[in-house]
Amino acid sequence: MLADFIQKLGITEPELQKELEETSYITSHQKGAYIIKNNEYIKVLKIVLKGKVRVYQEHEDREILIYYLNDMETCTLSLSACFEDCQSTVNAIVEEECTILNIPVRFVRDWNFSYKSWNMFTTKTFRESYNHLINQYANLAFQPLKDRLFDYLLSKSEDGIVKKSHQQLARELGTTREVISRLLKTLEKNNKLSLGQKEIIILD
Repeated sequence: MLADFIQKLGITEPELQKELEETSYITSHQKGAYIIKNNEYIKVLKIVLKGKVRVYQEHEDREILIYYLNDMETCTLSLSACFEDCQSTVNAIVEEECTILNIPVRFVRDWNFSYKSWNMFTTKTFRESYNHLINQYANLAFQPLKDRLFDYLLSKSEDGIVKKSHQQLARELGTTREVISRLLKTLEKNNKLSLGQKEIIILD
């Protein structure tokens, strides 16, 4: 899988390819496992080779979704911590079984100044994350919660079915269970979805 990563990122420098082979290592993680925890120092940059990871911030009993990491992506907030030797401000939890490439942070810093292809990877990661966060902010500021909830359900559905509790949805959207329950009933009344036993069926 390391070879796929090198190819997809367009890493052409033989020296960097060799360093990746010698210094990085690959781990596997099951659904529900934490790969990054809030307030922990970032010692290793984790890049998702395969799978899906949810990155979020937590306050009391609420969560704020930051973004999802998919194949060949890494957490920008962790990447920035590699350059400053600081603590993580987010949690990252496995949503779908993951294969992770782990790179010690000291190499992440050095490679950014030594290899053009690695610098392009980090720059692209920062740019795409910035654009995503701007869109997230716009949604939070201007899109009604009912619409955000329905869009979120669409993104999480498999064959039109979402298996999440009202409390889970409330945490992930940064609100309360009572608000989510009320909005779901409104969406059901508008024939957008149907509420079943421990599942939500998308009708729209």
